[in-house]
Amino acid sequence: MKKNIFVLFCLSVFVAIVGIFFYPTLFGGKLPVPSDSLVGLYHPWRDMYAKDYPRGIPFKNFLITDPIRQQIPWRKIAIDQWKQGQIPKWNPYTFSGTPLTANVQAAVFYPFNILFFIFEFPVAWTMLIILQPLLAGILLFAYIRRLKLDPMACLLGAVAWSFSGFSIAWFTWGTMVHIAMWLPLVLLSIDKLIEAQKFRQSITWLLVFVFGLSMQVFAGHMQVALYVIGVALAYAGYRIWQLQSRRGKAIFWLLVGIGAFVLITSIQWLPMMKLVFESGRIAEGESWLREGWFIPWQHLAQFLTPDFFGNPTTLNYWGTWNYGELVGYIGVLPLLFGLFVLFGKRSKDTVFWVAVLIAALLFALPTPLARFPYQMRFPLLSSLQPTRLMVVIDFSLVMLAAIGFDGWLRKKEGIRWSAILVVGITLVVLWLVVLGGGENFQVSKRNLILPTGVFIAASFLLLVPNLLKKFKVIYPVGMLLVGITAFDLLRFGWKFTPFTPREYFFPETQIISFLKQQEKPFRVMSLDKRILPPNVSAYYGIETIEGYDPLILARYEELMAAIARGKPDITPPYGFNRIVTLETVDSPLLPIFNVRYVLTLADIERPFLKKILQEGETRVYEYTQGLPRAYFVSDVRPANNKQSVINGLFDPLFYPKTTAIIEGIVNVADSKDAIEDIATIISYSPEGITIETNTSEEKFLVVSESYSLSWRVVVDGTPGALVRTNYNFFGTLVPTGTHRIEFSL
Repeated sequence: MKKNIFVLFCLSVFVAIVGIFFYPTLFGGKLPVPSDSLVGLYHPWRDMYAKDYPRGIPFKNFLITDPIRQQIPWRKIAIDQWKQGQIPKWNPYTFSGTPLTANVQAAVFYPFNILFFIFEFPVAWTMLIILQPLLAGILLFAYIRRLKLDPMACLLGAVAWSFSGFSIAWFTWGTMVHIAMWLPLVLLSIDKLIEAQKFRQSITWLLVFVFGLSMQVFAGHMQVALYVIGVALAYAGYRIWQLQSRRGKAIFWLLVGIGAFVLITSIQWLPMMKLVFESGRIAEGESWLREGWFIPWQHLAQFLTPDFFGNPTTLNYWGTWNYGELVGYIGVLPLLFGLFVLFGKRSKDTVFWVAVLIAALLFALPTPLARFPYQMRFPLLSSLQPTRLMVVIDFSLVMLAAIGFDGWLRKKEGIRWSAILVVGITLVVLWLVVLGGGENFQVSKRNLILPTGVFIAASFLLLVPNLLKKFKVIYPVGMLLVGITAFDLLRFGWKFTPFTPREYFFPETQIISFLKQQEKPFRVMSLDKRILPPNVSAYYGIETIEGYDPLILARYEELMAAIARGKPDITPPYGFNRIVTLETVDSPLLPIFNVRYVLTLADIERPFLKKILQEGETRVYEYTQGLPRAYFVSDVRPANNKQSVINGLFDPLFYPKTTAIIEGIVNVADSKDAIEDIATIISYSPEGITIETNTSEEKFLVVSESYSLSWRVVVDGTPGALVRTNYNFFGTLVPTGTHRIEFSL
């Protein structure tokens, strides 16, 4: 009974710590969202607030703009489509159209999306963020408790895991930590499934096992999911290897679970793989050679002092780019207890986590083993950035820390002076480096003070139970150590994580209201990266030709690169680095993109541009040469390969209004331009496009929507031939007369 009360007490303490971290939200109404970066960095939001903030709204962390440029807009698109009764398949708002189901980071099938059906989007997103540390800690607590560790050791592990460097760095994304937080549940289910004696128990834990694995895939980041699922499967293999009997039964249930998991999650990974092979990501080239692809050796210092190289929030970061990928801090005390295990007697449980830690470090650091897959150019594997292995490194360290703390609490292990000596010597070396260094090391010097103080205090407190043997002080001292760890990690987390006023969450400006009110479909483009950053417009339902995504349809990226270069050159690298923008209105190919409005920060004089609106520094021009989303052409030119197509587009005799370059065989003769030929879009949605046509003769219909293998066309109920057109878009042959053309996914 007393044990259960103490378990509940430790769990309550953990929940309270999470509540303290989110006090700006719980008591101040602020959102754990970097929306201050949106209104502080980008137009037209800067224009909206210019009167009160002439230099722009101050923003806390310029490094974490991705949640407002990727995760939030993508989730908003998916949720909106679900609410309309549609399976989210297509994103029409970026890249002139791109697959959505295949975009794992949109988390289309994540069960926690139910929150968005109950609450307003900002509230639901905030709850999604808060659930990360809360569930991560509770689930880890449950798993560690199953290993018979002391409840206080479970508490330390929960705090260290929930507010680790990996967790804090990726909190605001709302995806990666959601993936990682299910790992303890999967590990627990593996143990329970292997131990189950009764059929009902086996079924129960089989369902939990499948649920946990599936949640990791659906939560929104495939690379992190691959890493944590890999750990889980290795753990299952290790547990089976430890069995003295009933191995066949355990293997059977685990294989059934894995099979069910693969089948269930195929709705996510099959579209993703399809997009991977349609994109340029499969052959990223020499990305692995850039600094920061692996964890640099010197950045191991961040495991002891997270801000040794500064911090982006204080604008003094001078380390390798970027901070978020390289910080693996779990707290000085947990690191110390983890080293206790490394330097002490290792049980069967600790051997596994030591092996996982070593393996993760070998592949995350720039070792010959880590470089090998990239040198050999293994497909897919060579596109994975190894710094994301930080999730495995941190989890392994936390497991070792909890085990080490448990040993100290139970007095099974004495103080490992070798571990204290290693940390102490490391700190001394770091101090010697910074004291003799230049200006950058002044930053390091300031940021070494707190970790050093925590280490000294912890070392003293570890001695107290030995000095006061007559008194039972080990648990009070243990709770004090947990308190110091919580203070250390919460301070670290608060420093990095922005909490912003709700009114900053995607506010609607004059320009955005204007664009939303215009008759659709049409696209906009920006001539300056400071205006309407890629993907953000999707939150408002505004379509653009720009986009920001690791997976971009290869044809679109190639076409945009050729236009930017001003010649039919589609050779990589394209120079976009996942953010595709076009900063020219002078290309003769721009009309085929269905651009109607151009945004700029400067006045532009062009005969085809008409100034419509200005809000602060941001101007809106109407682009009068833009073609409709669907239009007929009279001159259809076939091409044999993509280079021939791009050559044809850059031919001086290519006229966007009347010409189309197609890939494939379409038996259509050149026809006359006819004003009476009509193509009317009667339905346009992410689910499909329906067009009514009326022509005096057989015509070729061009649709300015990105081609994908998923598109299908039906003419009057009969399947038709969809033809890749103008390199990236699609079209189809329309018979004479009145017809109904339906394009669907």
